[in-house]
Amino acid sequence: MPSKVTTAADLLALFAAKATAPPPESSQMLVGHFQCKESLKATHCLTEAMDRHTASEGHPLRAPTELLHPLG
Repeated sequence: MPSKVTTAADLLALFAAKATAPPPESSQMLVGHFQCKESLKATHCLTEAMDRHTASEGHPLRAPTELLHPLG
């Protein structure tokens, strides 16, 4: 059985179709999660904590107050 030869034009057409096709549902959910306001805030807090940890020479860090749930 002869194998089909893929030409450069075939590859360009395939890539163009993939680029214009909507992403799968799982990818859409992931993109929505990364664009969520709460996710962006958590990412920002985590980045700040890592920066503080690096600057503190490895000493334990306190959790930012905006991440702590009120007691009671």
